[in-house]
Amino acid sequence: MFAPGFLHFVHFCPCYLYPLLYNRFRLSNELSNLRQQLWRAYAAIAHTLRRLQRSNPMVQGSFYLLRRKCGKPNCRCARGQLHGSYVVTRSEQGKDRLYTVAKDQRARIRQQTAEYRRYQRARAVLIKRHVKLLALVDQLAQQRLLVWPEKKSKPRA
Repeated sequence: MFAPGFLHFVHFCPCYLYPLLYNRFRLSNELSNLRQQLWRAYAAIAHTLRRLQRSNPMVQGSFYLLRRKCGKPNCRCARGQLHGSYVVTRSEQGKDRLYTVAKDQRARIRQQTAEYRRYQRARAVLIKRHVKLLALVDQLAQQRLLVWPEKKSKPRA
């Protein structure tokens, strides 16, 4: 790398070597940690994407038992025993819509609305993980950036 006897011409002091090696080691260690975090974030995104790629059918909305009064004065609901019906509710064009679910479709619709909720949660997790991944990429780039051209210090008067 250097010609033999190179150090004979340079006034060499080990005290100058320590800060250079320390900063280089510290920088490479920080880059290594950032790369490891980046890889873990990437693996987490891959896991979330696999959850989003499920092929089960979905129905948008919430499935639940709706209990209400019919309004007849002599009905059992007037004494507190409300009428129950299973419904799916969802927002369409800014308005909440309610759909009654037939008895023979309840089990299937319950599963499909649950699948939709799982999809929505996984999508939200994917967004958060992408933000974290981009932050790590930015940190990695910041660690690698060099200031060029170097600013010259002003001579002291």
